[in-house]
Amino acid sequence: MQSVVRYSGKFRFDNRSSLDQALGLAITRIAEDVELGTLDGGWQRRFEIQDSTLSVTVALPSQERQRFAAAEVFAVLSREAVDGSVVATIDDVPIEYYTVQRLTAQGV
Repeated sequence: MQSVVRYSGKFRFDNRSSLDQALGLAITRIAEDVELGTLDGGWQRRFEIQDSTLSVTVALPSQERQRFAAAEVFAVLSREAVDGSVVATIDDVPIEYYTVQRLTAQGV
């Protein structure tokens, strides 16, 4: 039996417009990937939006290609978000983290 990677977490954006833009980029990336684009139910239904927060709950087969493509999607979202993270687990054991890392300019 093939293991399943479960991704869950939230990303917060500056505003709804920023969230919509980031989600559009992520959905485009999903559509470009043959394996992710054909997953039962579609990824778009795995995203829940409340104000400027995007919640993610998705389970994917643990195949390397799908994990790589998922990492690309979460990288897109984390680059545009201001706060949050998504954790990937197998059998409730964390294996990967996608965290927002913002660089700030210190008194120049």
